Amino acid sequence: MIKIDFQKHCDKLISFNISGHAGFDESGRDIVCSAVSVLSGAVINGVTEILKIDAPYDFSDGHMSISLSSLSDEEIEKCQVLMETMLVSLKSLEVNYKDYVNVHIKEV
Repeated sequence: MIKIDFQKHCDKLISFNISGHAGFDESGRDIVCSAVSVLSGAVINGVTEILKIDAPYDFSDGHMSISLSSLSDEEIEKCQVLMETMLVSLKSLEVNYKDYVNVHIKEV
């Protein structure tokens, strides 16, 4: 199962941490893992390459994360559309593939 943990502070999403593999299909054919990877990769690329914000991230096998907590309020605000879009998309994926994806949001 893929576990996705978002952290929220003052109504702003400030991080996500993704771990695990879906196990929906064999490696290279797993559409659930692919969907999560594409969504998280798009957000990381959007923050770092499009918005040009230097946020720490990790994108490795079985793990993806980004943290906005050390950024300015203005930079965090700029990232919200990307982060909220990812959250909504992953929640939709969770509805359709509840045995393979689990999304949590924690207020910090």
